[in-house]
Amino acid sequence: MIKMNENILVIGGEGKNGRRVVGKLRNMGCSVFSTTRRKEEVKADLLFFDWNDVSTYELAVSNIDKVYIVHPDTSTPDAYEHINLLINCMVKKGVSKAVLLSGRGQESVRKCEEILINSQLEWTIIRSAWFNQNFSEGHFLHGIQSGSVTFMAGSVKEPFVDLDDLSDAVVECLIHKKYNGKIYEVTGDELLTFEEAVETIGNSLGRNVKYHFLNKNEYLELLKNIGLPHFVAEHMTIAFGEILDGRNENIGNGIQEILGRKPKKFKDFIKLSQFS
Repeated sequence: MIKMNENILVIGGEGKNGRRVVGKLRNMGCSVFSTTRRKEEVKADLLFFDWNDVSTYELAVSNIDKVYIVHPDTSTPDAYEHINLLINCMVKKGVSKAVLLSGRGQESVRKCEEILINSQLEWTIIRSAWFNQNFSEGHFLHGIQSGSVTFMAGSVKEPFVDLDDLSDAVVECLIHKKYNGKIYEVTGDELLTFEEAVETIGNSLGRNVKYHFLNKNEYLELLKNIGLPHFVAEHMTIAFGEILDGRNENIGNGIQEILGRKPKKFKDFIKLSQFS
């Protein structure tokens, strides 16, 4: 069990994943710190941290015992250097354990995992599927609201995972030593295409919501047309192309292994969500 005087840092604690972890730890009475990239928001439990400013790393992990690491994209070329420098700072400042949120199926992501595995820290790695909440809080919400979701996922199926399940699993891994040194595949227990997911949401809400498939080049042009720099748009389409090529079309047992229960069903996620 966690010691109540231990300090836990959630990097990315303002995101839809991290804020759930922060809230659950605080509800348990834990001493929890989150991070912000906006200096004007810094306060006692909200620390300044910017992945692109390595000078912020050491101060953020000072007097911290455990860290939940959420990088914006562990498949980017900079991610390896970011995580390597962060973990070196964590070791230097006496952090004991890290839980890393990772992706599934990409070699670049595995290299980031290996940094933690080969470090002096206690560790747990959680490889997560796409979040259910990308449809209700993130990337696809506007499309759900407007009645048209456009993406480059064709017939490939994804075991979407609910963030309530994921955050529960993260909290367990932070608290208990029995999960140390293990890698978990955290997914839902049903495989859906993106089109099936969108249509299920539309039918449940009584709305006409359609899914529009674009191939890789078409989606690249769409991203550039909405204002993304070419190198960012290109990286996104390459990364999406890898993780949506069928390599991740399988169900993991992480939720059952960590929490001892089945993952939340996609239809139950819809019932409990606000799409506004």
